[in-house]
Amino acid sequence: MTRTRTIFLIMSVFSVAASVRMLPAASDDSDSPIVRITQEGFVPVRTLGARSRNYGETFYLRSTVEPQTRVHAACSTSSAKPAKPTPAPKPKATPTPAPAKITVAKPAKVKAAKNKGKSTAHANDDLDEYSNAALIADPIEPVNRGIFWVNHQLYHYAFHPLIRAYKTVFPSPVRTGIYNVFDNLEYPVRFVNDLLQWQPKRAGLETEKFVVNSTVGVGGLFKVSDKIPWLADVPKTDTGVTFAKWGVPPGCYIVWPVLGPKTLRDSAGFAGDLAMYPVTWVTYGAVGGFTGASTLAVSGPDAARTTSDKIDNYNTLTRSSVDRYLAVRSAYVQSRKQAVSK
Repeated sequence: MTRTRTIFLIMSVFSVAASVRMLPAASDDSDSPIVRITQEGFVPVRTLGARSRNYGETFYLRSTVEPQTRVHAACSTSSAKPAKPTPAPKPKATPTPAPAKITVAKPAKVKAAKNKGKSTAHANDDLDEYSNAALIADPIEPVNRGIFWVNHQLYHYAFHPLIRAYKTVFPSPVRTGIYNVFDNLEYPVRFVNDLLQWQPKRAGLETEKFVVNSTVGVGGLFKVSDKIPWLADVPKTDTGVTFAKWGVPPGCYIVWPVLGPKTLRDSAGFAGDLAMYPVTWVTYGAVGGFTGASTLAVSGPDAARTTSDKIDNYNTLTRSSVDRYLAVRSAYVQSRKQAVSK
């Protein structure tokens, strides 16, 4: 056992001596792989000698300490002097394209402009006083609104029950027959006003219509003319329209008790229509031989017909309107405008 320990110690001594001989000699050669760190930096050494053991010096491999030192140096340099930010390149200005040229065509010359005053449209403009509701003067609007309120109460509390009874007693086909009969009796009003407006062709069509409805239509009970194409769309007319075509101004807007809205011109026209209406002759005794009962029998259905139409139109206009008065006035003016334009 003692012999084995002696051999092991001898071999350890020889290996240490061989290692020391293989270390390079101490010198300032920069190629030495072993360095020591001083205040001046790395100092290469060739041989270690005995001072590492005597003075406790520590040696390092150059390959292990130089990369870390470079990193520390770079960090200290960057913290000491921050790098100046590189200014962003200025954006290049995009050239604005030149606006496209737009050529506006000159409006075509209208021949009617050269012949001012010669066109038919210019003549009709003088007759079109109903083009706008605001053009109808309403100087007595407070009075008109008061009468309108009375009419509204009358329509609501008196006429509505009568109209409901009328529609209950007479079914729709009977009411249609009554309407056709009295519409056919208005033939003199339309015929005379067609002549006064110098519309002989339309007066001839009205006459043909009256003959067909009075004969084939059994006294106008059936409107056979609606089945004939050239008689179906003959426009109606009245004395108020005739006055408008003659150039009579409309005058102010008036709300009549029971009768409702009219202009001053249409009020005069309404009187003319009554004078030419055959039912009026019977009602006011212009035609003899009629007693009170027979007069009521003739005029009663016509009054029910006109009142029913008026109430139905009134309800349609005012059902969802904010101002009933303005709604009715506007509708009346527009309807008269349409009648004059035909």
